[in-house]
Amino acid sequence: MKKIFLLVSVVGLFALTWCGAITTIGNTVTNPPVTHTPIVHKPLTTSPQACSMIAKLCPDGSAVGRTGPNCEFAPCPGEK
Repeated sequence: MKKIFLLVSVVGLFALTWCGAITTIGNTVTNPPVTHTPIVHKPLTTSPQACSMIAKLCPDGSAVGRTGPNCEFAPCPGEK
């Protein structure tokens, strides 16, 4: 009788341990641990930029290109 009780106890303990392990592994697979990635903000720089090579035709027949930090067209000759 003691052997059967011991056997049932060992099997029961093994079954509970196995179920706990399966539950833990299942939660780890379906709900992986959350890791927080820090957000790195890059500082704004005022590095030089290249303007497009598009030209604007002026009324006198000449052409002006883009210039300045905003790449705006230069004024035509005679304009302010």
